[in-house]
Amino acid sequence: MSEQFRYKDSRGVSRLMSDHIDPHRILAEEIGPAYEDYRRRWEAARTFQEQPAFPIHVDYEMMFRCNLSCPMCLMSLPPERRRVYGSAAEALSPEKVRELIDEGARNGQCAMGFGGLWEPLLSPAIPDLVAYGRSKGLVDALFNTNGFFLTEDTGRALIDSGLTKLMISLDAASEEVYAQMRVGSDFNTVASNIEKFMNLRARMNSRLPLVRLSFCRTALNEHELEPFLERWHGLVDFFSIQAYGRYESADPPGFPADWLAPPPAGRCAQPHKRLLIRHNGDIMPCCDASGTQLVMGNVHKDSLFEIWNGPKLAELRQRLGAGDLKGLAASCQACQDKFETA
Repeated sequence: MSEQFRYKDSRGVSRLMSDHIDPHRILAEEIGPAYEDYRRRWEAARTFQEQPAFPIHVDYEMMFRCNLSCPMCLMSLPPERRRVYGSAAEALSPEKVRELIDEGARNGQCAMGFGGLWEPLLSPAIPDLVAYGRSKGLVDALFNTNGFFLTEDTGRALIDSGLTKLMISLDAASEEVYAQMRVGSDFNTVASNIEKFMNLRARMNSRLPLVRLSFCRTALNEHELEPFLERWHGLVDFFSIQAYGRYESADPPGFPADWLAPPPAGRCAQPHKRLLIRHNGDIMPCCDASGTQLVMGNVHKDSLFEIWNGPKLAELRQRLGAGDLKGLAASCQACQDKFETA
């Protein structure tokens, strides 16, 4: 495929590519100057030129559940080990998410997502919450999904909501390989859901949400990368080709260490630009599973503003800037370790 747009993140973990113009340009055309200002602020925080007074982007992990158990995800762990990362019995309510959106809108938050360790389309509240956030002035609203529950009714609600980006993980070009990568799903169902969603978006005369297909590159599926790109070329807006990063010390079958992404280079900018609110209200300073043990506060006890400007995050930023990871073995050091090959 010809690539008019290509972007590689600072860690080299994911590569975005498209034969269309830069997706950010499309969003700027659709949303206007507020989107361009948001991206300017994001870039300034990412490069440590500015420290915003409030997170630019906030992710809401409303539950700790998924319908799949993919080997590259900790959801495939046995229950006793999975419980280290969260509990299916706890949830962040839609009412609490609205309160958090209100606080963000008052304090200059620009973007919202439904990230973390879960499948967002398990919650029927997602379209309403996206619409609520966009009505409050948030210019970017996005989430990742495995696509299994992307029905026509859900798709229509998402388009109507003002969702800006929909990222769908597919990871294969054939039923056989997909069954190994996306355990518990069905290739034909998800492929059909994607096609129907793109047709629905066209019928509704909408350019948004932009649709990204993701491919986590491993020894199991690497040979299907080119067929994957050829299959979806011209049908979706852009692609993300991602390197594998282990979630625990051992690698699942077919995910050997020589397929790992490179280790993070230099300072980590995530605590300077974003927060993730977990299903139990705990605040993480990043979107990586390693950060689950690095709790900055809890939204049931403190405001996001207090947590963002509090001493824990200030110390974390200072230590990351100085390269001092020794006392952060369960979090930032683990993030470093997960990408090391030896």
